[in-house]
Amino acid sequence: MAAYLIGYDLHKMGQRYEALKAIIERLYPGWWHCLDSTYIIKTGLTAMQVRDTLNPALDGNDVLLVIPVGSAWAARNLPQNCVDWLNQNL
Repeated sequence: MAAYLIGYDLHKMGQRYEALKAIIERLYPGWWHCLDSTYIIKTGLTAMQVRDTLNPALDGNDVLLVIPVGSAWAARNLPQNCVDWLNQNL
């Protein structure tokens, strides 16, 4: 399974953050969401397939990034449960 960082900016008035979060949390169990507008998921899908699963919750001017992540990471001031997830899953 690959790990992907999902970053998003929803620009339209009345953004559908809850719809996007619901798709991510339903389709990708074991997600990480310790930063605003950022998730990390583990899946057997490609980055393009992940993007396509999220498209129904996005408007035409919303921005989405799906990029692979690995074990080389660094952070500052994350809560311990977030660090634990990263250590166990990346």
